[in-house]
Amino acid sequence: MKTRERLALQTLSVFLMVVLFCPTISAQKPATHDLLVLQNVTVVDVRTGALQPEQTVVLERNHILSAGPSKSAKYPRNAASVNCHGLFLIPGLWDMHVHLVFGDWFPDAQEISLPLFIANGVTGVRDMGSELDIVQGWRDEIEAGRMLGPRILTSGPMLDGPKPRFPSSVAIATPEDAHRAVADLKRRGADFIKLQSLIPREAVFAIAEEAKKQEIPFEGHVPDAARASEMSEVGMKSFEHLIGIFEGSSPAEDEFLKGSKTEGKFLATYDATRGVSLAAMLAKNQTWQCPTLVWERGGNLIDVSDFSKDVRAKYVPASWKNKTWKRFTDEITQGYGTDDLATRKKFIEKELEVVGMLHKAGVPFLAGTDTPAGVHLFPGYSLHEELQRFVAAGFTPLEALQTATINPARFFELEEQAGTIEKGRIADMVLLSANPLEDISNTQKIAAVILNGQYIRRADLDKMLGRVEAAAHH
Repeated sequence: MKTRERLALQTLSVFLMVVLFCPTISAQKPATHDLLVLQNVTVVDVRTGALQPEQTVVLERNHILSAGPSKSAKYPRNAASVNCHGLFLIPGLWDMHVHLVFGDWFPDAQEISLPLFIANGVTGVRDMGSELDIVQGWRDEIEAGRMLGPRILTSGPMLDGPKPRFPSSVAIATPEDAHRAVADLKRRGADFIKLQSLIPREAVFAIAEEAKKQEIPFEGHVPDAARASEMSEVGMKSFEHLIGIFEGSSPAEDEFLKGSKTEGKFLATYDATRGVSLAAMLAKNQTWQCPTLVWERGGNLIDVSDFSKDVRAKYVPASWKNKTWKRFTDEITQGYGTDDLATRKKFIEKELEVVGMLHKAGVPFLAGTDTPAGVHLFPGYSLHEELQRFVAAGFTPLEALQTATINPARFFELEEQAGTIEKGRIADMVLLSANPLEDISNTQKIAAVILNGQYIRRADLDKMLGRVEAAAHH
C-alpha cells in the first residue's frame, strides 16, 4: 500500500470510529471535547521562513482544523486551550535514517528509542533496515494508540551481498535473488527497498528493474560495484552517508569500484570539476542526499571521543555500549586504519564543503542520523545535532529545518498531509521556547510535543525521559 493511502486510511478509520459511534456529531460541527486550541503562538512557516505571530491553531483530534490570526479565530469558547504566548510552533521533526529493530543488536529499543524520539520532537522516522514483522507490529500498536512512538516508514531488511555484514539483511548473490527479494518485500508491505554496499553489480541493476516493476522506491547505499551517476540515472531515490559522491568526483573512480577506498585517497584525488558535474546530474534527477553528518564525524573521531561524561549516555543500555557499539568500534578502527587522525579531520571538513556545494547546485537533502547503529548516536538527540551540522555546511537555519520537516513530506509525497502547519495537516508539531530560525540549536528548547493530536507537556516529556533512564539501567 502506498504511504499516502495508508495515512489516508488511518485518518479515515479514526474518523469513521468517531462518526459511527458518536451519531450526534455532525461532520460540520466538531464536538468541543475533540478540540484543542493553541492560542497566541508564533507559527514558523517552513516553506518561506516567515514567522506568523499571534496565531491560533485549532486541532480536531489528530488534524489541524484551522490556523490563522488569533484576532479572527473562531472556535467554541469552552474548548480546551493552551496559551502559547512567546512560543514557536514548528512541524514535527523526522529522522530519515534510523534502525528500529536491528537483529538482536539493540534489545529494549521499544522502551529506549521510541520514547527518546518523541521526547525530542521526532514524530516520524524512516527506518532503513529492521525486522519487518516486528516493526509493522509496533506501527499497528502506535496507530491504534496503544503504544507511544513516531510514524514509521520502513524498508524491512536490507538487501546486501552474498555475505551480509549486518543483521536484518537479505543475502543477494544473483539477479534472480534480487528480483525475488524485491517482489517479496513489496508483498510483505515494505514501504521501500534499502540497498547495502556489497550487492554484486548485475544484481544491483536487477533490483532497480524489479523495484520499478513493483512500483516501490529503492534507496540506501550506492553499492560498491556501481557508480553514483549510474544509480542516479536508474532512479535510486536517496543516497545515504555521501557514499559514491567522493568516488564520483575523482578520476580514480574506476579504481575505487574495484575496492581500496580510503578517505585519504578521496581527499588526494578529489576533482572539483567532476564534483560539480555530478552535482548537476543529482540535481536534475532530484536524487536525495541523507549524509548522516553526525555519524560521519562520530565514526571518524571515534578513537579520540570520550562519551562517558555525556549526559545522554544515561539513556543507553549497557548492552548497546558493551556489545553493539564495540562491534562498530572494532569495524571502524580496522576500516579507517590506514588514515591518520589529521586526514580524517580534514575529510570531515571536506564533507561539509561538498554538502554545501551539492546544496547550492539544487540537490535536495534529508536529515538522518543512523541512530542507534552508529556509535554514540542517541535517538532523537542526534537529529538536533544533525541540523546543526547542516548549518555548519552553509545551510541557513530555515534550510536545515526543512531537511527534517517539509523535505521528508516531499520525499514521501505527503505534502498534502504532513510537513507544514496548515489546515488539513496531521497534528504532529513541536512547541519551542525560542526561535529556531535565529539559531538552529533552539530546536532543542522543547516546551511541548503534539503527537498525532496528543498534547504532551514538558513535565510529561521529562517523566518519559525518567522512564527511559530506568529502562536503560534495569
